[in-house]
Amino acid sequence: MSSLAEVTSRSHDPCRRVSANAQAWYDYSLYFEIFSHHTPLSIDHRETLAELQQAPRRFKKGSVIKNRELNNRHLLAIQDGWACSCRVSEDGNRQIIDLYLPGEIVGLRDHHAGGSFDEVIMLTEGLVIPLHKSQLDHLMQKDHSLVNAVLATTIHQCNIMADRLNNLISRDATSRLAYFILELHARLNFSRAELKDLSLPLSQQVIGDLLGMTNVHVCRCLSQLEAKGLLTRDRDSRDIQITDYAGLLALSGFGTAYLHHCHGSRRGRSAHARDALSHGGQPGRR
Repeated sequence: MSSLAEVTSRSHDPCRRVSANAQAWYDYSLYFEIFSHHTPLSIDHRETLAELQQAPRRFKKGSVIKNRELNNRHLLAIQDGWACSCRVSEDGNRQIIDLYLPGEIVGLRDHHAGGSFDEVIMLTEGLVIPLHKSQLDHLMQKDHSLVNAVLATTIHQCNIMADRLNNLISRDATSRLAYFILELHARLNFSRAELKDLSLPLSQQVIGDLLGMTNVHVCRCLSQLEAKGLLTRDRDSRDIQITDYAGLLALSGFGTAYLHHCHGSRRGRSAHARDALSHGGQPGRR
């Protein structure tokens, strides 16, 4: 398992060389991009957060990036890749609690936890940007706008979990899966709801663990959604295309409008930054 101090070699990957060098990012801050989706922030906030965030670190699939002993004093913003938080029961079984997608922050909900931390694992290879909690706390003591931004972002994450829990206890398996697909679609696309393609780099086992289903049941429910003409899927790439958005909405009862009511398009901004890094450049000023 990797830690922030144990990152895979970047010697043969130009993208990794650039992303490991904080100077290449200049005044770009992923934290600013995320927080400003929920509360308007100024250019000064962007520059301050850019100074505080540490150099991006790349992790392999399966790497533990946070737990009780590891990085418990850091927030971790996911620039690229998917991660999940887990809890291990007394009998040793690991239960997936939540997912973290590109443009989301790990560690907000346990920001002031009394030593209780979920284990966060990369589900894919990914790029993660740390920021020390104490430095953010120091800023928040002086700036109420930043307090509002952090609080709004944390509440946003909690609302997603609460709605998913309500979905789990009130709907049948096929409806739960339909809801989950629409949740991911909304989180990845925000205001660009017209986009109907969904890249899903999750195994059926992971989806089942999150939704309280077996992987066989997940496969059966996906086939049912496809037979109803609500979606199509590429079994090799796991990509999904929503073919009947209204029908999927009706089946799932998905209605969390707050997922679309954010300031700007996170996916577009994160993609812009990632594309700039991959070409050895920098995200442009805004």
